[in-house]
Amino acid sequence: MTYLPTFIRRDWLDVGDGHQLHLAQYGDPDGVPILYLHGGPGAGCMGGELALFGDNCRVLMLDQRGSGRSKPLGEINSNNLLALLKDLEKVRLWLDIPAWCLVGGSFGATLGMLYSGLYPEKVLSQVYWGLFIPSEDGTNWLYSHKGAAKLFADEYLAFTALAPFCSSVEQLFTTFRLGFKHKDADTRHHYICAWLAWESVLAMPASQRSNRDAAVSRSLAEIELHYASHQYFGAYSLMREISARIQAPTLILQGEMDWVCPTQLVENFLIEFGCDSINYSVIKSGYHGLADDKMFQEVVYALRKMADNIKEI
Repeated sequence: MTYLPTFIRRDWLDVGDGHQLHLAQYGDPDGVPILYLHGGPGAGCMGGELALFGDNCRVLMLDQRGSGRSKPLGEINSNNLLALLKDLEKVRLWLDIPAWCLVGGSFGATLGMLYSGLYPEKVLSQVYWGLFIPSEDGTNWLYSHKGAAKLFADEYLAFTALAPFCSSVEQLFTTFRLGFKHKDADTRHHYICAWLAWESVLAMPASQRSNRDAAVSRSLAEIELHYASHQYFGAYSLMREISARIQAPTLILQGEMDWVCPTQLVENFLIEFGCDSINYSVIKSGYHGLADDKMFQEVVYALRKMADNIKEI
């Protein structure tokens, strides 16, 4: 029987700028404090992710700005990289936790890597999967006709069918932004579905799309586009600058068949900007996220091992 951490409490934390963040705590109040960083950006935390954690953890499930149960849903004003990073430190101080562990996937892994470089003494240990490198190459891989589009040509044609005359990623983003705000509800729905369907194809080919309600789907698509069209607010430049400052033991698990965040981009980054604290492992036949059972099991093993090691200190 799968262990699921028990619910402790939930709060909405006012972090300013009109944003209130939803924070739910689970597990052992005296256990190893672990902050879960969801991806997207904008995806929010999911209940199934609690199965990752063992019985010696205090699990902190934080919905980032505009995401999940945070308020207001889908808000992109004052929603940027620096704000998200400052929010994490506000949460740590609010909880009065001297130092914690960080875990997360995709953009959540990006966010965690940045936080651990900015606040190295506040991170005990960390595990990430499907690390997203927010560079121009990373964006082009995702959205231009020169990257993942070559592997999934038919699906890319379906993705761009609503933006057939775009010669650049910037034009593609502009077209989708206008589509998301179209006065006709059905048209908005088509654009949102096209955006999320392409993402789903890359995350795990042949998988069924998750059943999000309309408001959550629109929120996710709009926040993802907001970050992508602003080049993730300088995240790549900051990653290059501070990754060498990371002190905590860090494990990055990357799926061999991760078509959202391909291994070559991650490996090139770590070779040039990584440090001795970072360990990297490719999961053979693994995909991008936790919907892949192989990746899920590898992450479970890594998180349980991390928590046990912290408990022994």
